[in-house]
Amino acid sequence: MKKLIYILSITCIAFIHVNATPFFKGDDKNKGTGDDKKARAKRDDTTKFVLNEENLTENPDTTQLLFPSHDLYATWDTVSAHPYNFYDCFVGDSVTITLTNEGDGGFSMPFKGGITSEFGWRRYRPHYGTDIGLQTGDQVVASFDGMVRMAKYYYGYGNCVIVRHNNGLETVYGHLSKILVEAGQKVSSGAILGLGGNTGRSFGSHLHFEMRYLGQALDTEDFVDYTKGELKCNTFTLRKSDVETKYDLRALHHRHRRDVGLSRVDKNAGKLAKGGVYFIRQGDNLGKIALRHGTTVNSLCKKNGLKPTTVLRLGQRIKI
Repeated sequence: MKKLIYILSITCIAFIHVNATPFFKGDDKNKGTGDDKKARAKRDDTTKFVLNEENLTENPDTTQLLFPSHDLYATWDTVSAHPYNFYDCFVGDSVTITLTNEGDGGFSMPFKGGITSEFGWRRYRPHYGTDIGLQTGDQVVASFDGMVRMAKYYYGYGNCVIVRHNNGLETVYGHLSKILVEAGQKVSSGAILGLGGNTGRSFGSHLHFEMRYLGQALDTEDFVDYTKGELKCNTFTLRKSDVETKYDLRALHHRHRRDVGLSRVDKNAGKLAKGGVYFIRQGDNLGKIALRHGTTVNSLCKKNGLKPTTVLRLGQRIKI
């Protein structure tokens, strides 16, 4: 009897094993376990958009659309004050910026105070903003509607707030004693951003106010009439040539030093050549000397018994 029960049990187990099949979709029922894993991985893949079978419409990620000027800026950086490179981003020769539109909050002075320092070179450092006099604790407000991109202590700016606006500009508010907003917060024109102060690289309480476009600092006095406390015009055309000749302070400073250096050399050269005699200086060659004194290399060679390939010596005297 026990033997019969044992034989029946073995038979039932074998029957269940033969007829049992794992669950697969469609033709996959005859594939092995390895293919089963691939199929499940394919079903679980969420890297592609899934179409709604009912209306066949996509559901794209619209997170970036929440930020102002998302079509102009590729990033939303809450850590770095100036993560952009103007010459990498600015693709045209010019752009017209509309500062305010009907229905928005318009323009507000960040603080109604006198200018204590202008845009440009100051001593040995470029000054990219306009300093506005205030007292510690005075309220500083947003100039246009926008969203706070950065609100933190940042090196020379001290406590600093940067707001990106719908018009493509970013405004910078530096040296605050207290920050009253946070990154990602929407603000309206005139909304309080913080309290004025003297933090960071600052000597006395004031507001350091900047306007930037794609990272390039612009002279706020080209936009704002500080006496009247209003915009000079509702549109502003920015040309790449303006940046090269007015706003790129470091490049302009280097160019100025170079031009001043050349003018000094020319001035000294004129004195040295007075009376028709010139003394060779570092970097001189016959071509440079001829160009500087309005003559030719052949003429210099004839007057001094030289050849065009002659190597000149420092202090050597030649006739012009």
